[in-house]
Amino acid sequence: MKLKYEFTVMDMGDEFAAVPVGEDAAKFHGMLKLNKASAEILELLKEETEPMKIHEYLKNKYPDSTDDEIGHTLVDFLNKLLREGLLTD
Repeated sequence: MKLKYEFTVMDMGDEFAAVPVGEDAAKFHGMLKLNKASAEILELLKEETEPMKIHEYLKNKYPDSTDDEIGHTLVDFLNKLLREGLLTD
């Protein structure tokens, strides 16, 4: 899976924002408010990747989190992106 649109992620202090850039700004109107983990996931989705690779990245990045916590966070965020039509298959 991969992002359907090109986004740039901006650090806004205690949260992150992702906005579409280039021609994609005309296709997707709006922005995404993100926390740190979801911003990292979004960055990984700029390239074609598999959910398990993202899970492994998060597991290494956040060793104090359980597999279940990481899995729930990942599934919830990916489902939100899918509902909004922001991912390719």
